[in-house]
Amino acid sequence: MLSYKIIRSFLGFLFCVQCLWAQNFPSRNYSAANELPNNAVRALFLDSKNVLWIGTENGIVSKQNNIFQSYFEEDGLALNSCWAITEDKQNRIWFGSYGSGISVFNGDDFKILSTKDGLVHDEIVQLFPYKNYIYVGTSDGVSRIDINTFDIQSWKNEGSEVLLRVTGFFEFEKELYVTTYRTGVFKVSSEGSFSLEQVNDQKYIYSAFVDNNSIFSSNKGHYTKSEISEYIKSGEPASEELGNSILWDYVKTSDSTIYAAAWGIYDSNGGIFELNEDFRDRTNSFGIQGNDMFSLAYDEAFERLYIGTLSSGVYEIQLKPLVKFEEQFNRNIQGFAEIDGNTAYLLEQGVQINSAKNQFFIQLLDFKRWQQNYLRTTTRPLPEHKDDFYELDHNTTASNIKFYDIKTSNNLYWINSNVGIFSIDTDGKLDTYLPLHSEEINFTANGKLIETNPYGGVRIYDDPNKLSYQYYPQDHEDTPTMVVSSLKTDNKTYFTSVFSGLYKYENGRFESYLNLKIWKEKNLRHMVSHNDNLAVSSEFGDVFIVRDKPGSFEVLRKIPRASIQGNTISFLNAYGSTLIIGTERGLTLVDDDRFIFLDEEQGLEQPFFSSKIENDELHIGSENGLFRVNIKEVLASSNRVKSIQLKNIAINNNEYELTENALNDLDLDYDENTVLLSFSTNAHPYPKKLQYHYRLNQDEEWSNPTSNSEILLPYLPANDYEVQVRVLDSSTGLNHSQNILNFSIKPPFWKTWWFFTYIFLALMAIVYAIYKYELAKNKRFERQKRAIQRRFEETKMEALLAQMNPHFIFNAMNSIQNYIMDSDIDNATIFLGDFAKLIRLNLDHCTKPTILLVEEIEYLQSYIRVENTRMNNAVAVNFELDPKIDTYDVEVPTMILQTFVENVFVHAFTVESIDPKLDMIFKKLDEHVLSCKIIDNGSGFTATGKNRLHNSKGLSLVKERLALLDYDIEDALNIESEPGKGTMVSLKLRLQR
Repeated sequence: MLSYKIIRSFLGFLFCVQCLWAQNFPSRNYSAANELPNNAVRALFLDSKNVLWIGTENGIVSKQNNIFQSYFEEDGLALNSCWAITEDKQNRIWFGSYGSGISVFNGDDFKILSTKDGLVHDEIVQLFPYKNYIYVGTSDGVSRIDINTFDIQSWKNEGSEVLLRVTGFFEFEKELYVTTYRTGVFKVSSEGSFSLEQVNDQKYIYSAFVDNNSIFSSNKGHYTKSEISEYIKSGEPASEELGNSILWDYVKTSDSTIYAAAWGIYDSNGGIFELNEDFRDRTNSFGIQGNDMFSLAYDEAFERLYIGTLSSGVYEIQLKPLVKFEEQFNRNIQGFAEIDGNTAYLLEQGVQINSAKNQFFIQLLDFKRWQQNYLRTTTRPLPEHKDDFYELDHNTTASNIKFYDIKTSNNLYWINSNVGIFSIDTDGKLDTYLPLHSEEINFTANGKLIETNPYGGVRIYDDPNKLSYQYYPQDHEDTPTMVVSSLKTDNKTYFTSVFSGLYKYENGRFESYLNLKIWKEKNLRHMVSHNDNLAVSSEFGDVFIVRDKPGSFEVLRKIPRASIQGNTISFLNAYGSTLIIGTERGLTLVDDDRFIFLDEEQGLEQPFFSSKIENDELHIGSENGLFRVNIKEVLASSNRVKSIQLKNIAINNNEYELTENALNDLDLDYDENTVLLSFSTNAHPYPKKLQYHYRLNQDEEWSNPTSNSEILLPYLPANDYEVQVRVLDSSTGLNHSQNILNFSIKPPFWKTWWFFTYIFLALMAIVYAIYKYELAKNKRFERQKRAIQRRFEETKMEALLAQMNPHFIFNAMNSIQNYIMDSDIDNATIFLGDFAKLIRLNLDHCTKPTILLVEEIEYLQSYIRVENTRMNNAVAVNFELDPKIDTYDVEVPTMILQTFVENVFVHAFTVESIDPKLDMIFKKLDEHVLSCKIIDNGSGFTATGKNRLHNSKGLSLVKERLALLDYDIEDALNIESEPGKGTMVSLKLRLQR
């Protein structure tokens, strides 16, 4: 028994030692697998803008806010292999190559300096800014370059067979010194021309680092620390040999810790070491693989240490992380519990109890032994599954014991597992074992044990040792089922179910909030007390803040899943007014409207098993240890984003040169309306936590957040724009807004006010010109109309005169006289009546432009009767009318057809004509055209004949009238005649209604 206690105490001591010394620093590796062009890193340098420059054997890389950009010979480098980097007073970056001299970078272009320009050697191994010069250490000599003129002065150890290989520079008492590998230490002459003066001949100096008045100097397999005044004296300084490797580079942090990069060349004793008190190896605690550390850089603003290796790229170490990890070798911390300053850790391998004086580790074998002792000694019947107890396998081996949770009650730790429930005191001794299998237990306000069963109801134990309980069957609507978490408050105990919502136990009874219709949420999981309220998470990732007071229940706030980083909530906790939400992605802190997010970028890695608040720290149980997060420090974080800088502008995919004047007053043409803006913030320790919004004017809504620090503005309309960017920093929960560019897109000329004015004036001028033209045209038209009307009336009068010519009247009157002389009173009367009617119709029709077809036929019949009477009715007249024609509905022009009928009687027939015949044919060609044919079998005529019809006065008047009526003469009038056979006149007239 004594030996068992000794072993247990010893294991507890080991656990304590692990907690004390196994703290790891968050680290990240950048390698050729992702960010770097090569894993052999020869130089690291952090410039004045907090940009990290990485010199590799195959190119140079800049890192700013986790944005990497590579530079190679094709970009202007002298050589891809880079061994030294520095910055001058004009913020130009100098790169020393091993073989092709120096490349000077001004942000846009590279300037090459080599032996052709006066360098002593092209193999550059050291660069050191001093006053207005850059001192260049090479494989054989030193050069000095004026940063203003680029004038080069060089010095070489002439006459020496040993190469003057420079290993470093340092300043002491306003003098500059040079260390070399095999030729000792030199002082740079401060007077006269540039030269070096040897002060001693120390051998095998690999590097040197000045700390106040001391200097660290690395040699083969060790380093020394001595006073500088002694170090620069002639001869070897009397110093103790320290360490066991070769040191190549050094940095000193803000807390005066000195780190050195070591590589043993042919030995495997390299690494990263602290040099303050002893040669402490930090390689493992920094999470570094390998032993070939060669270069270092220190970021004081963010407390980052950068370590360059020759085979594994660059490591970034957070020296003062917000999140600290204490490694517990091969142990997963599944739960925490605390009693009066004593903390118990629930592990897969057992329970560790730490007190101020002792540490106890209870192994799985202890729990199994306690169970077996109970089973061997108890006289009470064991709970069985048939009695609605959760099934328990008493044959479970120690290695298969599974712990569910650890809680406290009555100054005891209560642990529920798959082999039973154990209560243990703060000395690690068993108080009670209960052969009960429950995945979730808790206690009433007066300390009674509550055992839940997913399928078998709930039991509250009055006396756990006697297994005396009150049973609440599962078929009761208020009995909790499928319980996944519980929370004990002052006078209530709450339970959550993934299927039936929230329950509480108070005053001896259970209540279902879902059954009582108090709260309809069904799928609930985690709970925590928060500002005298409850914070409850749903199975689907939402969190509710609820107030449960006597007689009232209120959901104060819902934090939607979209506001929480992650989909599955691992735990809830609270620190003051701050709600802490653990998910599969990280940690979200909610403080009113401020949301802070921590994840692997800050050193917080998955998985999360459990959590507790201890003082100002959040402890999170995870694999192989626990994370410690200083919540107070996280909440006190100020805004890390101070400014936003516009880096590039591309207009229509063409780079635009950035100048201060252009940025203040940028005017673009209407077709320069696709703008791409690239911007960046000041250096930020956690750039992945930045999200960007933008808007184009103050009265617009912000855009959706994005992690891309570019804004593409395609096809912008003409307007004035004030581009404002808002940076949301989830590492602090704060934001920063800033205008980055004001610009205007000018409208096209056809949308400018002056163009509209010009167009308006031009339109007014055109309208006025059209008005004047139309006025003049109308006047001309009226004149023409009056002339045409006058001529129309003249043609009608001429037609009337032609119809009523004196010869016709004379012949008619002569015929009447003959009838009277022959005492033929009847014919004289008839003829006189026809003649009078003809005269009346002529006078009536001459005033009308058109008449009905029936009136025209009546007129023609009257005229023919008069003419035919004169010829003793010898002419056979036939009127043929198309039955489709409604003579009372259509009209034809007046005084057109009579002319051709007159020609028949005047020219076609004589007294010698045999069987003279006249046919008048009216036919409807279509809805708008009437065909009129006048056919006789008279004498006819030829084109050159004496009685040519087309040359008659009447025919000319007809053609003129048809032209005035807008007829096509060639189409409307056709005359066919053949001597001896007669004539046919065809007319096509428009029907008018």
